[in-house]
Amino acid sequence: MDVLAGGILVRLCRRKAAHIRETAWGMVLVATRSPGREELQFPPAEYVHDIEAPQNVLIGPVGRLYAYTVIHSATGDEPPRMVAMVDFEPGVRAFGPLLQGEGPPEIDGDVRVVPYALPDGARDYAFRVGHDAPK
Repeated sequence: MDVLAGGILVRLCRRKAAHIRETAWGMVLVATRSPGREELQFPPAEYVHDIEAPQNVLIGPVGRLYAYTVIHSATGDEPPRMVAMVDFEPGVRAFGPLLQGEGPPEIDGDVRVVPYALPDGARDYAFRVGHDAPK
């Protein structure tokens, strides 16, 4: 797709790379950094200029629990589920499902990025607390 940006015709490209990646040290999130910028973006933008390809930056596999909440079904026909905001170095806060491990979640406690299947079967990530999130 071509667009006019600042009087220059540029091509927008759809990002095809996944926002998660398996590594030897566990699952990580993939943030991006645009050329000439310090801040990271997660999740990465879906479309980018072809002349300004962003740099991929791996974050995780362990972050710190910033906040979480429990969501209850209005009808009561689904079990409660948790969602969380997790802080990662260098300065990225990510949102996603929180899976209960052993013990209750602790604010500022360690959580690990783990594989998770969305209701439609698509591969995604979640956060897990407990013994498998190293201290």
